[in-house]
Amino acid sequence: MDLSSDFDFKSDKSNKIVPFIIGFLMYSVAIAAMSCFFTKSLTSEWSRSLNGRMTIEFQSNIDGADGNLTEKQKEDIIKVAKETLGIKSIKQLKESDILRVLEPWLSGTSIPDDFPFPTIFDVEVDENVRIDLLQLSEKLAKISQGVKIHDHAKWYIPIMKISNGLSTFAILLSILIFVTVCATIVLITEKILGAHENIVRILQLIGANDNYIAMQFKQYYLQICRKSFLLSFVFCLLTIMATTYVTSSVIFNISSINYLLIAVIVHVVSVGLIMITSQKTVLFFLNNDKLIA
Repeated sequence: MDLSSDFDFKSDKSNKIVPFIIGFLMYSVAIAAMSCFFTKSLTSEWSRSLNGRMTIEFQSNIDGADGNLTEKQKEDIIKVAKETLGIKSIKQLKESDILRVLEPWLSGTSIPDDFPFPTIFDVEVDENVRIDLLQLSEKLAKISQGVKIHDHAKWYIPIMKISNGLSTFAILLSILIFVTVCATIVLITEKILGAHENIVRILQLIGANDNYIAMQFKQYYLQICRKSFLLSFVFCLLTIMATTYVTSSVIFNISSINYLLIAVIVHVVSVGLIMITSQKTVLFFLNNDKLIA
């Protein structure tokens, strides 16, 4: 029997497997929380790059032998765009910028020097103003044929819906795991109380109040949580390092710190929840005299 406790918790068979069960649940909720943060961060980056922007593209080999826009045509395009209500700024993308965008799809394939790059303009728009894209397209077509206007907001809205859906799922999953943790603690506590009913009765007879007994169970679960915390946190750290290496070829970076903080917060919340649940469970069964032998 533990010298600091009136209960011989170490003799319980569940004492060996409970830390692994709670550790697994801690790890699961931490992964769900980190997944939610990752989705939101990724969407935020897409939001900054897509929302409030559109692209005007002029295909090559349309208006002449080589199809390149003349400087006069480029100036007219910029003038028409700036005169359009809702367009804040416009600039032409260089070939190096276009190559940077195409690089993931090139896979090291070299591009010929005479490759007919399209002429692309990056446009910043006012999100509160609805631009008449059909009218703008007609005006630009008079300057050069083969114009295409890509409204990034059409890509942004579906991405936001997917992101919100994944985040909501991760939050619901976290809540479900927390509920599972609480249910697990309630069931284990009920069984332990039943197994130690005689000791509980003796303590009550000699004047020990319910809070005294509940505090001993709280201390017992605190010892279990220390093992679960360490086990789960190590796996979280390994997961973060592996994911960071796969995505950025380094074991640890600045972003990893954010995920570590999330893991710490989740584990602290889990421990606090387990402490409160164990104490309230013991008080409930003792107050209602529902010990099960």
